[in-house]
Amino acid sequence: MQNIRAVCRLVQEARQRARLTQHELAERVGTSQPAIAKLEQGATNPTLDTLARCVEAAGFDLLLELAPRQAPDAVVERYKRDVDRTLIRENLRKPVDERLRMLAEWQVAGRELQRAVRQTRERK
Repeated sequence: MQNIRAVCRLVQEARQRARLTQHELAERVGTSQPAIAKLEQGATNPTLDTLARCVEAAGFDLLLELAPRQAPDAVVERYKRDVDRTLIRENLRKPVDERLRMLAEWQVAGRELQRAVRQTRERK
């Protein structure tokens, strides 16, 4: 449903870019102003031909193309579900310099952890 609204908004964009009123576009297409209003709001399920006629009446061509869908990444979807948004908000409230200082401290701690792991492996 959201895709239909987005496509219908193309009619509105074409009309506005052509500096036409809904009434003027309706006259060019051979329909009524309320029909154009419903179309622009995504309240109808227009045919591709109807969309093309409206856009062409405003002086544009409607171009279609295929775009591959990306399959959702299971790890990312799981992460989104389990992420603690309160912690993110809390960190974003901190001043940038404090966040940068914390990042530098984490980097130092990470290097120390890597060094400790290497030493442990070398002893084995």
